[in-house]
Amino acid sequence: MAVVVIQGFFSSMFYFSVVRDRDFLMVISFFLIILLFYIFLFLLLYLFQLADNITSLYLTVSEFEKNKKIKDSLFKITHEVKNPIAVCKGYLDMLDINNHNQVERYVPIIKSEISRSLDIMCDFMEFSKIKISKDVIDVNLLLEDIEDELKLFIRNKKIILSTYIMKSEVFVEGDYNRLKQVFVNIVKNSVEAINGDGVIKIFTHVLSDMCYIEFVDNGKGMDNEELSRVKEMFFTTKKNGSGLGVSLSDEIIKAHNGNMDYYSRVGVGTRVVVKLPVIVI
Repeated sequence: MAVVVIQGFFSSMFYFSVVRDRDFLMVISFFLIILLFYIFLFLLLYLFQLADNITSLYLTVSEFEKNKKIKDSLFKITHEVKNPIAVCKGYLDMLDINNHNQVERYVPIIKSEISRSLDIMCDFMEFSKIKISKDVIDVNLLLEDIEDELKLFIRNKKIILSTYIMKSEVFVEGDYNRLKQVFVNIVKNSVEAINGDGVIKIFTHVLSDMCYIEFVDNGKGMDNEELSRVKEMFFTTKKNGSGLGVSLSDEIIKAHNGNMDYYSRVGVGTRVVVKLPVIVI
């Protein structure tokens, strides 16, 4: 670029020496043309440089987004696999291999949790949206299954888990393991929010063709800011939390054409309401 400017300067001086005896307006016109030429040249080079910078920035951002997706997926794997592994560890710690009744009760649960872990890892290895395999599910049976497992899991804590489910059958179209994953995560969060004695209640009712599953605890609760960000990815109030459990659960419920809402007050507790469309058998 500097060479071009120097060459242009000497060319201008040569031309000025030739036309110095001519009309002064011609000289001014000449220099204006030269000036416009250099302005155009600088502008063109600037645009080329700007385009190069934009291209580099785009490639950098694309690489960043790619790495972010990979990191997000790894965080999700860690968080969601941790839950069933914790359940397995809890049952293995309690298991007495010489107690036939415990073996019959605990081993199937451990196998189920291991299978759930494998399903989760298979989903995230594909780096794609969670797959939902829908079937007709009796909500009451699902909650009874969860209650049986979780009561054993939290029996050494000062927490009472109670369910108040409808006597009549309630059917939804959904993925049994995915919904179980969501409900277990909700109860686990309630357990972690309770200090000392606590109560966790699960209610069900049907209204306007929607099944309402409510989880109520008397834990520490959340303030307005925490409540507004509870579904935000990576937001967490836990010291070692990843902030992905609620956002992933919300994604699963949306895949079932449902909604998940949080209501909470500091020092009072939290209520989580899951709504799923009811189907008629």
